[in-house]
Amino acid sequence: MYAHIETCKSSCESQKVYCEQAGLAYTTFQYWAKKYREEFAKDEASAITPGFIPIEVHPDPEVDPAGISNQLHFLFPNGIQVMCPAGVQPEVLQTLLNP
Repeated sequence: MYAHIETCKSSCESQKVYCEQAGLAYTTFQYWAKKYREEFAKDEASAITPGFIPIEVHPDPEVDPAGISNQLHFLFPNGIQVMCPAGVQPEVLQTLLNP
């Protein structure tokens, strides 16, 4: 049924017209469309709308003798790590952190 919903979304037809052409009961289609929205709404919203994620700041255990860390280390919840020099330009950071 989800394949029908995706096909209907990509077509130029209204849901009623699509159901008539596909031989589906409109009320059944509406039921599955609601299930589809509930299941995929979170994924679509998080993929589309930018937002902030919480971060934790930890001191680098490998600090040079002067007490100054010479690199930035970003560790994301999904396991991806980004390491770059502390003097990196903000534009480069933006490119690295916002694909």
